[in-house]
Parts: sequence; structure tokens; C-alpha cells
Amino acid sequence: MTSPAVAARDATEADAELLLAWRNDPRARMASHATGVIGFEHHLHWLRGVLSDAARLLLVVEEVGVPVGTVRFDHEGAGEWEVSITLAPESRGRGLSRVVLAAGERLLAQRHEAVAVLAAVHRDNAASAALFEHSGYLEVAPAENGFRRLRKTLA
Repeated sequence: MTSPAVAARDATEADAELLLAWRNDPRARMASHATGVIGFEHHLHWLRGVLSDAARLLLVVEEVGVPVGTVRFDHEGAGEWEVSITLAPESRGRGLSRVVLAAGERLLAQRHEAVAVLAAVHRDNAASAALFEHSGYLEVAPAENGFRRLRKTLA
């Protein structure tokens, strides 16, 4: 599932406020491992660390030049990367999550020798579970600390 109007690009420090707003959105926080509100200075420190880390890939996905979501991949070793995805609050309900995830996966595969992508999905997050399951992710471990572990082998 792709759209020619959707493209992933590298996040930059100029995206800090946008990414923080999406991260601090109440629905995004409910699905996260860390559910508290993050302050700007803390977020900026985190963002700078991510942007300078070769074992992490942080992308902003845009639809016709308008940011609609973000995808982050963290290298877990042995060709495996853990994914985290956030849609802009105003982009939810438009069927964009699979397109955003696919755009991120394509860029990851182009840049790295990725064998598989892992996802941790909160057991109460039916929308994320459906996203990953419909995108080819399979459950590989029982829920732990409220999060299911899913895995997709990349072709």
C-alpha cells in the first residue's frame, strides 16, 4: 500500500516542536512505554542524540509536503530494528498509518541491511495491533509488561 504523494524524509532539529507536540498528544502517550508529558529541553536533548546515532533512524513522513507522521527505527542487532510510529493527531482516521509505516520500512531497507522489524504494541491499543498485523507482523512473544512483541521479516 503506497501513495505517490507520501514520502519519508530524515527528521531534523527543525522538527523538534512538531515531534514533541505529537509525542505529548494524550493518545500517543497512552500507547507509549513512557506516558508522562515531556518538556522541550528534555525532548531536544533526546532528539539531538537520536539524530547523531547511526543505530537509529528517525523519519518524518509527509503527504504532499505536509507532515502526517513519524517513524523511528532503533537497531537491535543482527539486522533487527525496532519500530515506533506516531501519526499526527489531525492525520488519524484517514487510513494513513499503513502508508506511513510502509514508507519508513522502504527507507530503512534502502539504507541498512535490515532483516526484520520488531514492534512492541500495548495490549489495549487495538488500532496499532491492527496496523502491524495487516502490515505482515506476527506475534513472536506473549505480552510482557502490557506490550505484545511482533516481528516482520523484510524481503
